[in-house]
Amino acid sequence: MDRVDRLLALVAELRAASPEPLDAAVLAERLRVSDRTVRRDLELLTHGGLPVRAEQGRGYVLPAPPEPAPLGEVASLMGPVRGTLAEAVRTRRIVRLAYTDRAGARSFRDVEAHGLVIAPYGEYLVGWCRMRDGPRMFRLDRIGAAFLSGRGAEVRDLDELLAALRVPVPRPPAEPGPRGPADPERARAWTLDRLEFVRSRLRDAAAGARRPAGQRRAGGGAGAAALRGVLGHLAEWTRWQAAAIRSAATGEEPVLAGRRPAFPPVFDRELPFDARERMIQDAMALRSLGEVARDLEEVLESVGHWAAGCDDALWAEELPDPRPYGPPGPPRPLADLLAGWRGPLAHIEWHLDRLGDEPPLPPGDDEEGVRVVDRCPLQA
Repeated sequence: MDRVDRLLALVAELRAASPEPLDAAVLAERLRVSDRTVRRDLELLTHGGLPVRAEQGRGYVLPAPPEPAPLGEVASLMGPVRGTLAEAVRTRRIVRLAYTDRAGARSFRDVEAHGLVIAPYGEYLVGWCRMRDGPRMFRLDRIGAAFLSGRGAEVRDLDELLAALRVPVPRPPAEPGPRGPADPERARAWTLDRLEFVRSRLRDAAAGARRPAGQRRAGGGAGAAALRGVLGHLAEWTRWQAAAIRSAATGEEPVLAGRRPAFPPVFDRELPFDARERMIQDAMALRSLGEVARDLEEVLESVGHWAAGCDDALWAEELPDPRPYGPPGPPRPLADLLAGWRGPLAHIEWHLDRLGDEPPLPPGDDEEGVRVVDRCPLQA
């Protein structure tokens, strides 16, 4: 064990025993070093600021840190946002957020605070969003204010909370170096895990849309017609994205999976987004919700089969990022292309997250028109 690991182990032993002291001989035996080495390490830690105390005849003790003063509701509005969130996590409370999303829309929502996560490109609150009735991550620099309520957070299933962490964190487009899991084996496993999670969300959305309106959860999802419009959009664009990424990886001609409907010949030419989307919606309108969902499921199943069996070397390379309009984007790892921001899986989740946000339709408007997807990030 090198010195840094030994110091870490020494602090861990003292913290585990606190507030009881540990004799130097006991520490030496556990760390498999001499008493003298233990004392020398403790002296180094003490000089470095660790509040280790020597108790006569009993050994060394590391006092437990004092409990922070409780943060009141008014004080939560006055202090830094991060302090309020840390208190909400520590005391398992519900916090009300003024949150601005990536598109610039502000919302106010109650969140059960379950953890703070530091990622390479920001810090995030992981919690259960009461407005969305599901796990979410909130980037701290987009939280304008936070109010600590007097209500306690519920006990949540760990798997559901961890689901929020599977949502890829957007990364700056100019960042140099790889942006997916570095190890090819981990990259493949991460991508397949994200794929299965997205497929489960689609199944849940389809099942929820089939319930009578009175049986849906409050604020929880769209009806069958609205979902069919979104899934039609997703089926065709995911089909294109998956084929383009696979072609970029293998150098072969694109293979369009699933049950692509018949489109007019002009569909495969260069078209504005809204014109292409209108053709997609017109073609998909002839299908039931189940047929559109099966089409998208077959596309994702094809992605999964290919990702599970393709050459290991592809996961270690950076590939051109195919874009619907204009030249390819900067090269990215395969895992990032499939499961990262702007990839097909993140695109699906982007729309699923916003299904409940669609405003009411004006009288006479077609519920399955382009409006349901007119904020799609693929337009950019």
